[in-house]
Parts: sequence; C-alpha cells; structure tokens
Amino acid sequence: MSSDDEVMRAIGSEFQRLGLRANELPGGGLAVQDWEAFLRFLQTFEPPVTWRDVFPDLPSHWLPGRPETWTTRYRPLGPYDHQSLPTGPAIHVEWPRTTDPSCLDGLIGAARAAGWPVYGGGFVDINDPDWPTLDAIIVLDAGTVDARLDDFLEWLDQRSDVSLAAVPRRGNEQYVPDF
Repeated sequence: MSSDDEVMRAIGSEFQRLGLRANELPGGGLAVQDWEAFLRFLQTFEPPVTWRDVFPDLPSHWLPGRPETWTTRYRPLGPYDHQSLPTGPAIHVEWPRTTDPSCLDGLIGAARAAGWPVYGGGFVDINDPDWPTLDAIIVLDAGTVDARLDDFLEWLDQRSDVSLAAVPRRGNEQYVPDF
C-alpha cells in the first residue's frame, strides 16, 4: 500500500467483508503497531467473523455493541493513588522540565489550603531524557463529584505556576469487580 489512507480504507473494506462493525469493537478502538500487518491478518479470515475471532484475548465479560461491559480491573496510578476502589479523579499536570521537583508538594499544599479535596499526588515516571516537561498526577478524594472536579480544574487553570495536561480519570469510571 502506498499511503496510510489507503491502508485504512482497505481495513474498513475488510471489516465490511467480514461483517465486523467498528462501532461494536469492544474497547471502542484499535491500537495497532503495523496497520499493513493487521490488514494482512484480517485478509486470512473468511466471513462470518466476530470480534472475538479477531481478538481472542478480549476479556470474557466484554460484549460487542455493549460499551457498558468494556471495563477493566482497577489499577492504582502509583503509591500516591487510591490503592483500591472507590477512587477519585486524577489530573495530569506539568511544569517546564527545569522546574524544582518541590513544585508538586507546593501545589498540593496550596490546593489543600484552598480547601480542595486532594488525596495525593506523584510524578509520572518518564524514561525519555528529552521529555520537555516535569509531569505529575494529582488525585482527588473518592466521591469527588463532576462539578467539584470542574471547579478544581478551573482553579488549576488560573494558576501561572503549573499547566493542566489532561484528566485521565474523572473518578466515575466503571471497573470490573475483583474476585
């Protein structure tokens, strides 16, 4: 294939040929290292095919077309996170790489002093020596409601000493129960 667009169109055609609907893929998306190899893999199947045929390692409780079943086991983000459920929102923040690491303790202290429900925080372990930022996760208390999280994000956004990078967890995600 000569372009990424052509490969993606060919994969879409294979999905159609096999009777696979992309919107029913458990997990909601694909993470593939080599799209051309994935296309060749799809071409080995004869219809009809299920997503479980293509991905036999899908968790048994994931049902195609039922996103409410596409859950994973809870795993803490680090020692600073809730070690078991229930959990709270997690906010990814960053500073310029040259910032003194005491910035995290300073931010957590300022947040708690302002009355925010901060459970803990810790730095993200990044192995790339050229990574341009110093990244951390701030975890809020379990049960923090969306409105309170949104207010906290607004407070963070008003600060000039830190940047909001992402909200990897809102705290209301569903996890498969541990047995």
